[in-house]
Amino acid sequence: MRAAIAAVAGALCGAGWFVSLEPSAQLACRDSDLGCLVPLIFLIVPALVVVWALVGWGLLRVARFSPAWPTAAAGAVASMVLLLICVFSLKFVRVQLPSESGIFVTALAAAGGYALAAVLTARYGVRRDGTEHRGQDG
Repeated sequence: MRAAIAAVAGALCGAGWFVSLEPSAQLACRDSDLGCLVPLIFLIVPALVVVWALVGWGLLRVARFSPAWPTAAAGAVASMVLLLICVFSLKFVRVQLPSESGIFVTALAAAGGYALAAVLTARYGVRRDGTEHRGQDG
C-alpha cells in the first residue's frame, strides 16, 4: 500500500512537471534561438524538479505518508533517472509514440521512481531494538 500511495503522488507530480515544462520554457525563451537552451537545461528544468519534489512531499504529508521527505527527494531523483532510461530506451528501439504520449511516459516514470523510493525508505528512521539480528521470534 505504501508503494501505491507513493506511486500515485509520483504520477501526479510527473504529470504536473511535464505540463508545466512547456509554459515555463515559453516564459523564459521568447525567441527560438540556441542561447535559450542553456537556461532551459540548467535553470528551468532543475527548478521545476525541485518545485515538483516539494509538491510530492506535500502530497505525501497530506496522505500521512511517513517518511515523506526522504521519499520525495529519492522519488524525484529516481523519477528523473527512470525518465532518462525510458526516453533513451524508446529511442534506441526506434519506437514512435504519438506526440501527446510524453505526459504518460513521464507520469509512469515518476510513479515508478516514487514507488521505488517508498520501498527503499520504508524502514528509514525506525528505531531498532537489536532483536532482529539475534534470531529471536516475537
